[in-house]
Parts: sequence; C-alpha cells; structure tokens
Amino acid sequence: MPVTADKPAPYAPPSAILDVIDRYRHRGLPMPVNAEVLGRAGISDSLIPRTLQALQTLDLIDADGRPTGTLEGIRLAPEAEFKKRLEEWLKGAFADVFAFVDPAQDDETRVRDAFRSYPPIGQQARMVTLFQGLCGAAGLARDKALDAKPRQPLRILPKPTKRPQSIQQQKPTKTSNTGSVSHLPKFNSDLPPPLAGLLAGLPSNGRWTKEQRDKFVTTFGAVLDFCFAVVEPGALELEEQSHE
Repeated sequence: MPVTADKPAPYAPPSAILDVIDRYRHRGLPMPVNAEVLGRAGISDSLIPRTLQALQTLDLIDADGRPTGTLEGIRLAPEAEFKKRLEEWLKGAFADVFAFVDPAQDDETRVRDAFRSYPPIGQQARMVTLFQGLCGAAGLARDKALDAKPRQPLRILPKPTKRPQSIQQQKPTKTSNTGSVSHLPKFNSDLPPPLAGLLAGLPSNGRWTKEQRDKFVTTFGAVLDFCFAVVEPGALELEEQSHE
C-alpha cells in the first residue's frame, strides 16, 4: 500500500528499517514481528513504535506482523538483484512522492517540498530522512556532495623571487663562532713601517694566548717609542712656534 497524504507517513530512522530487512534476509526473524521481536533485534525502545508503523506502512509486514510478499521477495533476491528489488519496492511504496521528485536529480529542498502535505507535520523532516536513506541504500539518492556549497579553490601564491643583496647590504663573512671577520682592517699607509709590520702580524683568527698578548704589548711599546720620540711637556708647542 503506497504512502499517501491522507494517512500518517512513516518517519522511522532508515537504519532501523534497513536493519530489519538485513536481519530477515540473512538470519530470519521470529514471527510475528512485534515490539518484543524488534527490541531483541536491537531496536531501541523509543524507536519501536515508529519502526512498527513504518514497516506496515511501507508494506513490509501486515497488521498481524507477518512478512508480506514484498519483504519475502527482498529476502529471496540474489545479491546482484538486491538493489533492484529495493528500487522496485520504494517506487511502489512512495509512488506519490516519486511523481513529483527524482531523488537522483533533485536536491533536499525539492524532496522536502514533496512531503509538506503529509501528516504528522512535526515529523516531516524525519520522513525526508527516511526516504533519502532508503533511496540511498537502493542507489537512487542524489549524492549529498552535490548539494554542498562549493569550496573556493586555494590560491597558491608564487614564491617571491629572492633578489641579491647589494654590495653595501651584504654582511661580512664569518670564519668562526667568535664573530671575527676573515681579514684584518687595512692600516693607514702613512704608519711607520715597523709599526705597520707589527700590526699586520696580529692573529687573523681573532684569538691568541695570554703569553702572545703580553709579548705583543711589550713589543708594541718599544716599537712605538722607536717610531715616535718622547719629549718634555711644552716642547711640542715651542717646536710648532719655531716653524711658524
């Protein structure tokens, strides 16, 4: 008997109906199918009344809880024909709905509109869920991914071209963890040769022993005195005045 708008439509969860079909198809069910049998089959107490109502409305069991020819035909169908048998059952049970929508093409809004005249009104969302779930099991439902809002593709920005630093911006190359540069500064060419030669002998790696340092300081003082004479205070002023 098809689902029509003049009587309550089924609104059980699709998983409950499919579980009953699967159990009857592969393991059988005690007869008659009633609240006790559904409870033992794993249907929760809160879902048993609506599941029994849906099984009867969808022509799977009769008023006495006995399997109908429809349910028996689904049980006997070879695996290769199982979905086809589900399709035939659903198109008969929901003939009035299929007259207005095609679940393989129409979105959920169109399907929801097809159930707007079905009682009870407060359960229409669940009617749609049941219809789409059963159609999905039969291969009739529209892929929900088509109804999803398309995601904007990610924009992959090109990597910035690394521009070489100018000569002024380039940092000096370091030769060790001490932070010393790879060369000593050039000294004024006007320095006396002995003093320039002594300074040129400073360690290039920026490290020396205390003994080397003390020896350099002593030698530096001697060379400095050799290159620059030490005079009495005021002698420089008198010398400069004599040259004026």
